[in-house]
Amino acid sequence: MNDMHPLRWIPAGVKALLDAGCNTGELLRDCRLAFPSARLVGIDLNAAAIEAAKRKLPDIEFRQGSSHKLPFQDEEFDCVTCIEVIEHVPERFRKELLGEFWRTLRPGGRLILRCPHAGWFGWLDAQNVRFQFPRLYAAFAGRGMRDGGYEAQREEVVWHHHFTYGELMSLLGSGWTLEARRNGGFLLFPLMDFLSHPFYRLKRPDHPIRAAIHAVADWDMGIDLGEAAYDILLVLRKGARSPLEQV
Repeated sequence: MNDMHPLRWIPAGVKALLDAGCNTGELLRDCRLAFPSARLVGIDLNAAAIEAAKRKLPDIEFRQGSSHKLPFQDEEFDCVTCIEVIEHVPERFRKELLGEFWRTLRPGGRLILRCPHAGWFGWLDAQNVRFQFPRLYAAFAGRGMRDGGYEAQREEVVWHHHFTYGELMSLLGSGWTLEARRNGGFLLFPLMDFLSHPFYRLKRPDHPIRAAIHAVADWDMGIDLGEAAYDILLVLRKGARSPLEQV
């Protein structure tokens, strides 16, 4: 397991974990194996993904909804994971999203945030093809599994912004203490994403060739090339002051 994998940073004694933008629950499935006694919760905007997650993982709590309006109480979790999600959130909701994570974390709780980084090959982001070449995207992948469940929320599927470290820290504000920063991925990661699209279109993400593609992407993600990297991961501890209170 490389340092870009969120499981590497989840505290060993975690009691309650929220995966924001959980999709079909892949990370939560791994968490169930690693932390069998923890309360695990997932939320995602994609209704089809949530229904699939409920079928696969009936012992985990899943909710359909937006992560910038979490239906949870204050200080309900001691860890929140947000993996490849904030780039999907419209810019006007990003601070609200992070504020919700702060609100629902217990004092000293941990946020694990991973998203695209403004590295050398950010322009190769396959997800942005839908905006650059919408007809090509619709023909190639528009009826595949990745878009399923978003039909009623097209306004929420936005351009993938690739963040700098400074942008993320500015969005986070003074309510957090940085515990770790890692970068990963370079050229192979975005290329493998392009090669994965036909398998999503065929609704065969479990195909052996797709698994091999995923393995290459994971290998590339484990190489930290700093500012040139394709992805960034931040491990943050909740501080005493809400980031939404800053002037």
